[in-house]
Amino acid sequence: MSVMISKKMFALLVMAGVLSLSACSEQSADEPKAAETSQAMNNAMDVKQPEPVAAPKAPLADPMPAPAAKAPVEQEVQKVVEAKAEAVMAEAATGVSGEKVYATCVGCHGAAGEGGVGPKLAGQEIAAIVEKLQRYKSGEQVGPMTGMMAPMAAGLSDGDMQAVAEYVNGL
Repeated sequence: MSVMISKKMFALLVMAGVLSLSACSEQSADEPKAAETSQAMNNAMDVKQPEPVAAPKAPLADPMPAPAAKAPVEQEVQKVVEAKAEAVMAEAATGVSGEKVYATCVGCHGAAGEGGVGPKLAGQEIAAIVEKLQRYKSGEQVGPMTGMMAPMAAGLSDGDMQAVAEYVNGL
């Protein structure tokens, strides 16, 4: 029985040797197939491909749809944008920056017009702010802070008043 195992072992060794030698030969069985595949790919690349054609575009249903009703937040944003645009246009027309004029007001009215020593200015109508500044400038008694506001308004031109009012309205 031990001879039989060794004969089987010998047969397996011979088979392994033959298989390993055939795998190391210079030309494999797959080489002719690889050459044929390469030639087929070259032939496929020689075929002229059709030009791409753009799909027709459907016309727009309505180029300018009617604006939908704006939400309250969008309305507030629109007001701020319009106020900023008005301030920029006023500065361009008069050469006066509302922000620069307001720099002397920040100490009492706050950087955002929120109020402090003086009243809240943010959100007040432009015409109302201009009217109050004109009254202060003329020396009219407007309120308890007229003594502080009159000298401040005295140096403002009508363009300065308009520019600062538009700036404050947008705060």
